[in-house]
This record gives sequence, structure tokens and C-alpha cells, in this order.
Amino acid sequence: MNIALRAVHDALQGQDEPAHRWAAFIGALSDRAGVQGLVETAGLRAVLSATGCAGTAGEWIGNLRLLGVVDPDGRLDPARATAVGVALELAADSFLPLGPASSWASVATLPPDLRALLHPPPLRQTAGVLLDLVDRAAEDIRLAVPFVDPRAVEFLTEPLIGAGHRGVNVMVVTSTGNAARFAKVAQRWTADRDICARMRVSEVQTALSLLGSHAKVLVVDEERGYVGSANLTTAGLGGHIELGVEVTGPQVADLARVLDALERIATRVLTVG
Repeated sequence: MNIALRAVHDALQGQDEPAHRWAAFIGALSDRAGVQGLVETAGLRAVLSATGCAGTAGEWIGNLRLLGVVDPDGRLDPARATAVGVALELAADSFLPLGPASSWASVATLPPDLRALLHPPPLRQTAGVLLDLVDRAAEDIRLAVPFVDPRAVEFLTEPLIGAGHRGVNVMVVTSTGNAARFAKVAQRWTADRDICARMRVSEVQTALSLLGSHAKVLVVDEERGYVGSANLTTAGLGGHIELGVEVTGPQVADLARVLDALERIATRVLTVG
């Protein structure tokens, strides 16, 4: 899904935000599909021309099918189209480089009204940075989040499953009672025979804090990571104003050591694979 989402994001580039252009595209496509909701190549080609979207009708059909927006029978799925629109809004411009790479770069969750005041945005969006880091993982992913909710976990589910297919081990450290939020991911991980990597979800509680850890950290391959104020919640990725940094370099391994230590004192561990 992440590859298709990137392709659609890139094809929607223009003067307006990708999520807004997606809404216009889906509206035009729905009108063309009519009551039956059938998406045909000729109609799709006309919609692409009318809305100024890049790419061929064949490329779009492939990506729309991968995203579930067009079902196996060739019909438009409005619910999936809405979900993709939300994903594009959360990722915003984060798939686009804003300048030369450095050892750290600012990251933010900026609600749409605030983003509108800062266009073009000076910072990459938190949700897009998390997607990008998970998608680039080659060996291991360590994630620490005290608070999570189902919608935000669902947002990362496909990228995490994709990482499992690449043999990437996943470790999650969260607070008491939140491991269950990852149950659906764990079930898919276990059922997928193409995944040979390990997934561990740990709940941490210490004598110093019932919360265990207030850290919000994502570490990938001990080389790249995110540190910030955003929880893995709908509000943290799209509703609240959150600030953080994306970091690269040898210092990221120190973050990994802290997360490994947290896992060692876990009070409950769910191991998959």
C-alpha cells in the first residue's frame, strides 16, 4: 500500500495539497463511474486529463487496485477512497525532500488550518516521516509509544507487514494496557507464512512511573530515527500540534540501547514469530 500511496501522492503534485487534489479526482471519477460505480479505462483517462493528474490510466488502475479504491470487480469503493484521502492528508508533503540531508531535521504534526498558514511547509509531517522510516528499514524497527489508538496503529499496519516481508524484526514498547492495540497486526504477522521475522510488543511499568515510559521514539536499523512529542494516536498524527526531530548517524544507536533496556524491564511481552 505504501508504494501505491507514494505513487499517487507524486502523481497528484501541483499547486494544491495532494489530499485536496485527490478529493477532486475521486469526485470526478465517481461522477464518471455513475450509479454502477464501474471504473473504466476510457473514463479514467478523461478524469486524469480533466484534473491534471500525472501518469497513465494503466498506472492509476494498478495503484487504485493496490489501495483497494477499485475492487476486484472494477468498482469504486468510496470508503477506501476516503481512507486514502485521510492518509494523503496525514502524510502531506513528507515524501518530498525539502533540502540536503543533515544529521537532524525538524518534524511536526501541523493540523490543516495551521499548515495553510505555512505553505509551503517548512517541516516534514510526523505521519509521513514515520511511514518513510518504516518503509526504508532493512534490519530492525524499534518503536516506543506510551499511548496508541486503533486508527493510528492501522495507519502503520501495512508498512509494518511489508517490513516483516523484508525480514525486518519489529519491537514495540508501550504502556500498560496498550499491547492489545497491536493484536490485529500480530494476528496478520502470525498468519502470513511469508514473514520469517520476529515481532515483540512489550508493556513497561516501573517503580518510578506507572506509565513506564513517556518517550515517543522510532529507531530504524540503529541509523535513523524520530524523537518527538507525538503519540501513535489519531490526534498525535493529525489533530494536535506536535514537534520533533528526525535524526541520522551513530548517535541513533544510543536511542536503540535505551529502548532495548526498556524492553528488558517489561512487565508483559507479546512475542510473534
